[in-house]
Amino acid sequence: MFVQKKSRLNTIASRQAVAALLCVSALSLNACSFPWSKDPVEDFIQALNEAYATTAAKHSSDPGATAEALQQLRDNIGDTKLHVSLLPGGENRTETTWTVPSGEELKTTGTAERDPDSGLVKWSPALLDEAAPTDTTFLYSTDRRVETPVVDRSGNKLLSWTQVTVISAGPAQLGQAEQIAHAVSEVLPDVTPQWIEERINAAGGESTALFSLRSRDMDTVRARLQSIDGLSMREESRLLSNSRELSIPLDQGLSDYWMEALEKGAGWSLRAVSEQGEEILGSAAPEHIVRITTTLHLPMQAAAQRAVDAESKPAAFVAIGSGGDILAVAQNAAASEQGSIALTGLFPPGSTFKTVTTAGALTSGTVGPDDIVECPGTAEIDGRIIPNDNNFDLGKVPMHTAFAQSCNTTQGFISQSFAPETMRDTALSLGLGVDFDSPGLTTVTGSVPLTSPGAARVEAAIGQGEVLSSPFGLALMEASLANNGTMALPRLITSVDGPGGFEVGALEADHQPAPLPEHTVESLRSMMKETVTTGSAKTLSDIPDLGGKTGTAETGSGGAHGWFTGIAGDVGFASFVENGDSSPPAIAIAGTWLRDDWRWK
Repeated sequence: MFVQKKSRLNTIASRQAVAALLCVSALSLNACSFPWSKDPVEDFIQALNEAYATTAAKHSSDPGATAEALQQLRDNIGDTKLHVSLLPGGENRTETTWTVPSGEELKTTGTAERDPDSGLVKWSPALLDEAAPTDTTFLYSTDRRVETPVVDRSGNKLLSWTQVTVISAGPAQLGQAEQIAHAVSEVLPDVTPQWIEERINAAGGESTALFSLRSRDMDTVRARLQSIDGLSMREESRLLSNSRELSIPLDQGLSDYWMEALEKGAGWSLRAVSEQGEEILGSAAPEHIVRITTTLHLPMQAAAQRAVDAESKPAAFVAIGSGGDILAVAQNAAASEQGSIALTGLFPPGSTFKTVTTAGALTSGTVGPDDIVECPGTAEIDGRIIPNDNNFDLGKVPMHTAFAQSCNTTQGFISQSFAPETMRDTALSLGLGVDFDSPGLTTVTGSVPLTSPGAARVEAAIGQGEVLSSPFGLALMEASLANNGTMALPRLITSVDGPGGFEVGALEADHQPAPLPEHTVESLRSMMKETVTTGSAKTLSDIPDLGGKTGTAETGSGGAHGWFTGIAGDVGFASFVENGDSSPPAIAIAGTWLRDDWRWK
């Protein structure tokens, strides 16, 4: 019975206070008892209130069964707190206050029954709720609106609560690996018998999940799977992308944010369940969250995924609007085996970092865009021999030409007059090396060291040595240039829509750098366009108003990494191929994306 009354003082409050003082010892709390009490009911209730199941059970007629029942009660009500009081009248009438995790309270009345022979408490759920049959289980549950989708900037679904069938197999199915692979080949063409065997063997003799299939795919292969003896198939639901072809490295961060939003608006229920039915002791309905809206642009994201999937080596692509909106983040399966390298992987950026070095030189007045600079095939600078790619030699050329053709030697020369912090602070102005706290987003941009004249500075000037960046960091650098040289603040979540919805507030960064000067930004943008029209990225010269910078980064072992970064309209992007040997594979990914039909659909 649900009683709408405020809680009363426990009639044995003074005894509880004394007991709390006397029970402080090295002994287990569950072993503490109250031998001075003359009323087993009071002792039972006090121990129950203090969560001493074993002690409470000692004051019952069946200690073993009671201890088990009380432990089950605690397990089933989770973080709900209960407090039982004896009501006046001497009839062992009780009032129980249930305080659910949200802080709301509800009350029930019951009766503590005594065993007629021993006078001890005869445990029954009716002690807490007089309407509860003897087989009653009290259950607390959190109720969430799991149908809430995560959508892109136009309302297209990215993630939604999806039913899947989990297919599991054990050692007995090793001989059927080829049959299983054939059964799912129509929907999972990359699954091979060898992969299935490796998966089963890695489970150490236990049954293991092989794959999960959405309802549509399961319907396609169900009959074939059901014909294979011993396969286990169970239904469950998960937050998944709306298409198995669409894999977003942001999924985990979005899933975590989705769960946090649902938790904030969650409802709850406290129920008494028995064979006779269910009694709702109290409940609160969850808030209706219509959608969680992101900055992502689904056509752009799908195009990025198609572009990286065409590359066999680990590849990643990130696009960010000049206002900081994350528009697309994609990586292929080979990259995903290493984690979310698009957002947090750190690699030497190679010649793409010349954007920073050149910006530092332009800002400090070391060189102007039309100044004549030297670009020999090789140069020895402070003991470090630095070559151009294939030792190409341009002689003396304007700075903008040296940039467009990616002269390493020129960058080494112009960096020597820098202060130790020049490249670091210039990079920070564009967001490279800044840490951001953005809802739903976990990123690492990169790091740029302080450098003294010598080999370390020469290495840093061309994006080698201790300079590191993620694809996200370089895309943010380009987005900041597209933002007129003011650091873009990246964001992924824009709003939680519904009656209790809200706009996502201002983002936070660990550093607020000054913007680059206007003349520096204008000169860089012009040089980047020249890089595409006549320079090292001229294979993309058919794409109008595109500016970019190529990059090849030596790794010391294995093939060099390939990069291409750029600005298309008001979108900054970075394309990366690990061990791609040179920049053309990264240029090809960017070209595929730029030529795809995503243009702001």
